[in-house]
Amino acid sequence: MSKKIVIPYIIFSFLFVPPLAAANVPVSENFTLKNGLEVIVIPNHRVPAINHTLWYFVGAGDDPTGKSGLAHYHEHSMFLGTQKYKSGEYSTIIAKNGGEQNAFTGYDATAYFINISKENLPLAMEMEADRMGTLNASDEEMEKEKQVIIEERRMRVDNNPNGLLAEQINATLFRHHPYHLPVIGWQHEMEGLTKQDVFDFHKKWYHPNNAILIVAGDVTTAEVKTLAEKYYGNIPKADIPKRIWNDEPPQRTERRLTMRHPQVTQPEISRTYMASSLAYGNKEQAFPLFVLAQVLGGGKTSKLYRSLVTEQKIAAAVDVDYNGITKGPSEFTIELVPEQGVSTEKLETAMDKELADFLKNGLNDEELDRAKTLLKAETIFAREGLSSMANIMGWIRMIGLNSDYFTNFPKLVDGISKQAVLNAAKDTIKPEQSVTAILLPETKEAKNAK
Repeated sequence: MSKKIVIPYIIFSFLFVPPLAAANVPVSENFTLKNGLEVIVIPNHRVPAINHTLWYFVGAGDDPTGKSGLAHYHEHSMFLGTQKYKSGEYSTIIAKNGGEQNAFTGYDATAYFINISKENLPLAMEMEADRMGTLNASDEEMEKEKQVIIEERRMRVDNNPNGLLAEQINATLFRHHPYHLPVIGWQHEMEGLTKQDVFDFHKKWYHPNNAILIVAGDVTTAEVKTLAEKYYGNIPKADIPKRIWNDEPPQRTERRLTMRHPQVTQPEISRTYMASSLAYGNKEQAFPLFVLAQVLGGGKTSKLYRSLVTEQKIAAAVDVDYNGITKGPSEFTIELVPEQGVSTEKLETAMDKELADFLKNGLNDEELDRAKTLLKAETIFAREGLSSMANIMGWIRMIGLNSDYFTNFPKLVDGISKQAVLNAAKDTIKPEQSVTAILLPETKEAKNAK
């Protein structure tokens, strides 16, 4: 079963990793430059390499009305050159020095990362600081890049039935909040974006006092501080506008979507509920919701898998996802694939019965302990690799949590009670705050009518 596309960059797999590490977490150290740039250092001396990620407190949630996709377009434009470097030189120079680089845009933030050997940290800082300060691209280059993001939309969304449906789910679930817009943008609005839009966006948001630099790897805080002051310290701070996002009004009715597509061979069902997050709504429910996702759909011993796949044999796959690492409202999603010959109606009815049973009877001690163990294990696996901790820390800071927040993760998970999980479930699994989406193969009649 395909995972729901959230937004179009490969790094967005980080959004679906529980945000915090469990045991043996590297200790981070923080300092702030005079111009407001916060710097977080996460020492990791296992390999002589570093991850340098510059995060900005701006994303697709800040796209102006009628200009959806601007934050993502701007992200692409950051690789088109500055007054010092020509278009493409940034990527070429990093590659020649054995490094890799990329970027990603989300609703809440935009980030630019470089993985490179330790001795090239000054190079990474110098080049990233340069494009924070200036952008320089010709009209021709900007138009060409706009066609690149439009083609990216065609490939990742328009030619992907799961991507198309996910886009419609968000637009239906969130009616007023910026999350109802696609991060990549609606094509008709993308086509109208201009070079001036991009440069104005850069001037408005891309300043040191609206960013956080995270350096993880074989470094010390003293080393990073010396380099950060040298390369970033002279960039002036600026007045940053307050981020004003429309809030979501009360949700009063369940919604349903059905989409048929010629590329679909196997039906799918999804049920998405608007939910609180670590930074929005009933924030204390975020950790119980992480546990709830494990209880309902965390592996073959989870409640929905056992019932629908193992015992009733009416589902071929079950997935439950909760991403609570958001500045705004989050989503709690259940996805099912029916067994061959089983109707979506039958499977949905069975799912609803299981959810009703859970809301009535709750969970037992064994289910709670298993869910906690799985959740903590996933966060341990998420620590591995040069970039993982930097990305975990980045998302934590982007939604307004303190940088030392993740060190308390095991204690927070262990402190979750059965009643807390049940209360969070009752507040979240409500028909009136849900969108049920059915993805079906295209009928022969529809094909013949084309």
